[in-house]
Amino acid sequence: MTAVTYSPKYAPAAAAAAKPGKSFWARVWDRIVEARMRQVEREIRMHLGYLPQELHQNLRDLPFQRD
Repeated sequence: MTAVTYSPKYAPAAAAAAKPGKSFWARVWDRIVEARMRQVEREIRMHLGYLPQELHQNLRDLPFQRD
């Protein structure tokens, strides 16, 4: 086991450098949601070929469609 001690001289600088914003768990949750959305978009793109052509033309403006 290792013990690390910090001098009080550096503690205020570290606290000032930290960004006020979302908590660690909120950022983790956001990353999980983003990863799942990317996975869903990949799956939809993979299966778009099974749609009839006329429906495919109507869905062309979906945000995950890449031309």
